[in-house]
Amino acid sequence: MIDWKRAQQRLGVAADGVPGPITMTALLAFVAGRAADDAIRAMGAMLARQATAYGMTTPERLAEFVAQICNETGGFRRFVENLNYSAEAIQRTWPSRFPTVASAEPFARNPEKLANRVYDRASEGNTQPGDGWRYRGRGALQLTFRGNYRRFGQALGLPLEDAPDLAANPATSVLIALHFWRLGKVNDAVDRHDYRQARKITNGGYIGLEEVARLRVRVLGVLA
Repeated sequence: MIDWKRAQQRLGVAADGVPGPITMTALLAFVAGRAADDAIRAMGAMLARQATAYGMTTPERLAEFVAQICNETGGFRRFVENLNYSAEAIQRTWPSRFPTVASAEPFARNPEKLANRVYDRASEGNTQPGDGWRYRGRGALQLTFRGNYRRFGQALGLPLEDAPDLAANPATSVLIALHFWRLGKVNDAVDRHDYRQARKITNGGYIGLEEVARLRVRVLGVLA
């Protein structure tokens, strides 16, 4: 369990023991290392409403969640995937699709063309021209592919397939991330202290693993 009165004292907010929007906003601002803005306040309000329902009831679980979404959004600033890559970066990121830098050159600094190439997967629901770009990564944990927008929208009662930009809304992005966290059983990995697996589930790899670890320690300094 989280000692919220103690955490609130550390954050410099009213220590009433209730992790409401003010407390969660202060926590997100603390881990981001900057003053709260509209995005952080919206995310904090959603996290306050939904954290307990999604099992964020221990310092380790909440710290890992906050650390990962902070890392994925560049400190709660970016909610749409950046695909403005150089040819070299494209080749490093998708070596199976672009075996050489030369093969990546036509896609360099062309985010839409790149998205339609790397996310051209009918098995993930991207069956229409332009679906790669339309359903590129958005939100706190980068929801990607038409099929996922459809499934998550149906589960959460949101028209994500028809209005994919909703996934980039800061508050909505927290709800989507919490739902993904539950589906992926990320808390189980956290409870085992298997943070490498927790990152693998959310990221599909281990990009940002060290930064997430640094952020986790920062959050635990408040919560634990």
